[in-house]
Parts: sequence; C-alpha cells; structure tokens
Amino acid sequence: MQGASIGEKSGAWVLCLLVTLLLIREVYLTATIGSISRQKEASWYPLAALPELLAVGLFAVPGLVPQKRDLVARAHEREKDTETTEMV
Repeated sequence: MQGASIGEKSGAWVLCLLVTLLLIREVYLTATIGSISRQKEASWYPLAALPELLAVGLFAVPGLVPQKRDLVARAHEREKDTETTEMV
C-alpha cells in the first residue's frame, strides 16, 4: 500500500503557494499596465513569467488535482445519498 501523496498531505499549502505566486504576477502586471516602458525585461521575467511558470508546475504535484475516476465515484455517492434522503 502506498503512502499519501504530497498533494493529499499538504495540498492546502501548495494551493496557498500557487495563489501567492499568481497574486505577485497580477500585482506586477496591474502596476505596470499603464506603461509598457515600465515593464523592463529585468523585472518582467522574475515578476510575471516565472511565477506563472512555477504555478503551472505546481499543478503537477501528485494528488493535488483529483483523478477523473475519483470525481465520478464521488458524484455517484452524492446521487446515492440524495436518493436515500428523498425516500425518507
């Protein structure tokens, strides 16, 4: 039997990191939206491109995004629970 994956153990922390990275990106782009000349290459790559690239990579953490079969099984359980409560 395998142990819990990183996403299952600390998925909330990974999602918090992901949100922080995307927030950094959005703040930078919002601050420089008025002037393209303020978006220098030296600041654009670490503050816009890198956080987005790291965020995309974080989605690959095993167990963070549930597999389709798990979602389908959960949906069937909910349908079963709904039918049971409607019968009562």
